[in-house]
Amino acid sequence: MKHFLAFVAVVFSCLTVFYFYRDDGQASADYTSLKVYGSGSFIGSWGPGPKLKEIFEKQTGIKVTYLEMSDPALVFQKISFEGMQAVGDVILSLDQYDLTRSADKLTWKSIDSKTTLNLPETLKELDKMEKFKAYDWAPIAFVARDDLKVSIEKLDDLLKPELKGRIALEDPRTSSPGLNFLAWIYKTKSEGDADLFVKHLMAQAHSFSPSWSTAYGLFKNKQADIVLSYATSPVYHLVEEKDAHFTALEFKEGHPVQVEFAGVPDSCINCDAGIRFVQFLQTPEAQKIIMEKNYMFPLVKGVQEGTAFDGVKNFKLLPFKLEVKEQLQKWLGTWAEHRKNEG
Repeated sequence: MKHFLAFVAVVFSCLTVFYFYRDDGQASADYTSLKVYGSGSFIGSWGPGPKLKEIFEKQTGIKVTYLEMSDPALVFQKISFEGMQAVGDVILSLDQYDLTRSADKLTWKSIDSKTTLNLPETLKELDKMEKFKAYDWAPIAFVARDDLKVSIEKLDDLLKPELKGRIALEDPRTSSPGLNFLAWIYKTKSEGDADLFVKHLMAQAHSFSPSWSTAYGLFKNKQADIVLSYATSPVYHLVEEKDAHFTALEFKEGHPVQVEFAGVPDSCINCDAGIRFVQFLQTPEAQKIIMEKNYMFPLVKGVQEGTAFDGVKNFKLLPFKLEVKEQLQKWLGTWAEHRKNEG
């Protein structure tokens, strides 16, 4: 009996300590600070993060601390494992494939839009999303120098003999633009034709780089004639390098879009401030900074007018939608099989 009473006392003591630890943790939470996960390209000195942090802190008095994130799926897993002790009020740098494949590891706060978005008809779905808010977008496109001798107007033109081994592509297993390109193929062709296209594409690739930056570096070093990138990429060369000799190629099939999102996980500590930060990203002031640093299109009217982005041609766009996870896995499996056979 004494042993039993001693056991009960120990359990009660532990529960009491846990309760007060949890209560004190909540009570001592710093609601004057905000923890924000983002990619290195967003939060780095060359990205929009530092300027956005400066303005938000000045407007709200809330200190923003950035946490670098290389893989959103790993951050989702970390937050899910840590539960109530998780750190992170906002997660940036999410694309539509992150939302499809791994965002369901967490539950998310609903966020009301405070800004009226100015979107093409094919992107109106973005305005209806409650858990994640978009903050930039761009059509996926192939970029070439203006002295390219090969005529490329549709996906099938990528299989021309002149382009064998001359296309810088990204691995769809590790790169979001690469996965977007794979989805582009399957959304505009029958399954059989798409499978065959992917098979023949293997010989056309200079390589399948693990990231966009690696693939673009090959193109910049003239190891490839064209590169999978964004329709807005030539603006970077024009603004930063004063070089107008790059062009984005328009395809007759229409182009998919890459969209970047932000969300606030339910495990947030300073949740209200997190929601305010996400809403801030859609304000004209923040949108201008993101546009000029990320070289992506803004979501609100009046931001790109009078800038180099006005010169970007309005490509025909494919309707935006979140893909089904199982469908993506099937397409990736087919790609991997052809890649293995090619090797």
